[in-house]
Amino acid sequence: MRINGSLLGHLSYALYGFFLLSACSDNNQDDYYDKVFIEPEVRRSSDGILSTTLTAAVTENTIQYVETGELVTVSTPNFEASLVGPTLIVNPGDVLSIKMINDLPDNPENQRGGAFPDDPYTINYHSHGLNVSPEGLSDNPFRHMDPGSTHDVVIKLPDDHACGTFWYHPHKHGSISMPFFGGMYGLLIVTGCSNGLESVPEVAAAKEHFMVLGSIRTDQSGDVPLYNEEATQFSAGDSGLWADYRDGLLFMTNNGLTDQTLFMRPGEVQRWRVLNAAAGLNKLISLESHQLHIVSNDGLTLSEMKTLALEEPFVLGSGNRVDMLIKAGDPGIYLLQAIDPNSVEVSVSATGIDPEIRRARVGANFPNPSYPVTLATVIVTGEEMDMSLPSGALPAPDGLPSIATMLNTEPKEVRNVGFEICGGQQSDEERLPSCGWYYQEYDTDYWGGIEFNTLLMMRNEDDQGEENPDGDPAMPRINYTTEGLFAMNEPMFEMTAGSIEEWTVYNYTFSDHPFHIHTNAFLLTEVNGTELDTPQWHDTILVPAATGVAQGGNINDATPGSITFKTYFNPEYPGEILMHCHIITHEDIGMMQKVDIIEETGHMHVEKSRENRIIH
Repeated sequence: MRINGSLLGHLSYALYGFFLLSACSDNNQDDYYDKVFIEPEVRRSSDGILSTTLTAAVTENTIQYVETGELVTVSTPNFEASLVGPTLIVNPGDVLSIKMINDLPDNPENQRGGAFPDDPYTINYHSHGLNVSPEGLSDNPFRHMDPGSTHDVVIKLPDDHACGTFWYHPHKHGSISMPFFGGMYGLLIVTGCSNGLESVPEVAAAKEHFMVLGSIRTDQSGDVPLYNEEATQFSAGDSGLWADYRDGLLFMTNNGLTDQTLFMRPGEVQRWRVLNAAAGLNKLISLESHQLHIVSNDGLTLSEMKTLALEEPFVLGSGNRVDMLIKAGDPGIYLLQAIDPNSVEVSVSATGIDPEIRRARVGANFPNPSYPVTLATVIVTGEEMDMSLPSGALPAPDGLPSIATMLNTEPKEVRNVGFEICGGQQSDEERLPSCGWYYQEYDTDYWGGIEFNTLLMMRNEDDQGEENPDGDPAMPRINYTTEGLFAMNEPMFEMTAGSIEEWTVYNYTFSDHPFHIHTNAFLLTEVNGTELDTPQWHDTILVPAATGVAQGGNINDATPGSITFKTYFNPEYPGEILMHCHIITHEDIGMMQKVDIIEETGHMHVEKSRENRIIH
């Protein structure tokens, strides 16, 4: 059993140590300060390879439950017997070689079948944000690693891969949520670029901290329950998919702990690499009496540093990462917090466009946090420093076309995708016109012999079906030709390797949905139809909720939220990839689609020379 936390609590421990060390030398104080903030184990590559093992198992950890202050023993599925996996650090051109050992319990013998979630203890491995091959033993989310088995993952990074903050987690469709509830994820850092952020003197001089913000969910006993095999709907009540979590426990963690303390000196600049690894909660990050200086989103450098207003929060959707610089102010104690998403209006990715409350719905069966949540207590003390923040342009990320090339290249295709939900208490007139047709398609047999009346869909919005000549209000449109829920054997789109496309993703629901696509990053150009002053690279982005109608009203009268981006499909990595909502409980029930990157000839497996890539 690993003890996560201290009987005194990290704050008490840190303050006690501070008074003991007040007469000590600066070096001794620095050594102590560095050890107080607990970070994941680090595993680094050597001589071009990181060879390591990740063992998945259900293990016990002890963690402080903030609601009562008590220590609670939880038994969760995780990597390496910890509530956060090790941080893996590699360089461009390295090989990441992982032996995946699945020591999780056997899957249940009697499962519902159909498209209902299944095999809860089968896993695989996904490197979120890496631009690498999606096939074979590489970053392949279609692999199945069953309990009792061992598998090799071998990922070759290109020599010009961007340096930045990425991460890894299981991605076996239908059983991703439970590993997330247990802390089965970790950071994956690519470093060593000669012209990356580390080449900026002010960034290179900054002490670095890793922060993996999790949301560990268990029942009252500290266990991670299976989904409800008799569920007839997604959300609330005895018939909900996650019914056994209704009175459960929620631990909002920072590196697997709920009671972190971090020291800074007045005037010191630190670099914090922050990941929102929650299964779906938006996390609005704010530091009391301080500004956040943003230098990178999703591991990809901004054109120049963006400084937020004093205490202005930065919103991280599930799967988002941010690299931020913090310049410590006057001596004192300050709280790094996740604040209530319903308490303040903020824009997506600090664009300044259409600030709104940033609500994300994981499911009504789950308890909500008691906001504000303290992620770390920051103690500013000691001898003053005079460190600077960067100014001017930041180096562009490696391995991607220039922003000018992206903007000036005519897209080969223009596509439209939408998040849609059918279910709840909607009347025929209040639900989207697609619902009736897809309810017919996804019937009781589809869901394994039991009715399931909630559809969380990701649709091709260029497929609007046909008007129903019968005038049936329950099915106003018919004959849609593309899937609304995940279909393993039917790609929604086929994209040409080496091309640039423009996509708009719409949100026809009353809460945010984080959009994520595998393998290739995208350049965000618009939010809700308004152009960004400076486009931003991402691999995951919140699609704002629909507006103009009160929550629970007629969605057809609302204005959908939207994001627009341009993306470049690296010709070196054709294959089958996934795009989905990164609220993992949504993805597990079908809010995902497969898309294929094909060669110009129509073949997906032809090797392409890097000379054919658009890198200007």
